[in-house]
Amino acid sequence: MLSDDEVVCAVLEGTSRDFEVLISRYGKKIINFINRMILDPDEAQSIAQDVFLRVYENLPYYKPENNFSAFLFKIARNQTLNWIKKNKRIVFFSRMLGKDFQRRGFTAGENPEQGVEDRQRQDILTAGLKSLTEDQRLALILKVYLDFSYHQIAEITGWSESKIETLISRAKTSLKKYIFLQENQTADC
Repeated sequence: MLSDDEVVCAVLEGTSRDFEVLISRYGKKIINFINRMILDPDEAQSIAQDVFLRVYENLPYYKPENNFSAFLFKIARNQTLNWIKKNKRIVFFSRMLGKDFQRRGFTAGENPEQGVEDRQRQDILTAGLKSLTEDQRLALILKVYLDFSYHQIAEITGWSESKIETLISRAKTSLKKYIFLQENQTADC
């Protein structure tokens, strides 16, 4: 199996069919990343196509000693933010959040009442995530959902690692406060 850098070198040497290897390696991750930012699966696929076109056009500027996935996700981030600005939309986490929690073991219990409580808690969490700033959401998507290191996030976003740590820390604090307030309001009813 060829490394990303070896595939890039092959594409630059004229074997453009090898670019499909990169698309198959990263296509789903890029689509999921974009969809989590814009909440529109159809547009996410369209933007992903633009991302890979942009990557192909910019391969001559990629330095093989760099991290290809960071190069790719940086372009995906920029294309997504350009789409958001163009469409003047508010960015939220995807509706898939509930499914992700279920996959991670936060499933509704056998008890129907417990299932309702779990769904309410997920709704509160989703609303809390929506209340975060765009930068905080982006940092969380890259860290929590894509499991990137702070260094990789810094390469993608151009932010310092300390800024990323601060964004994630503030996001967690904001989420805790939001969830606490919402749960207390629900308990008071």
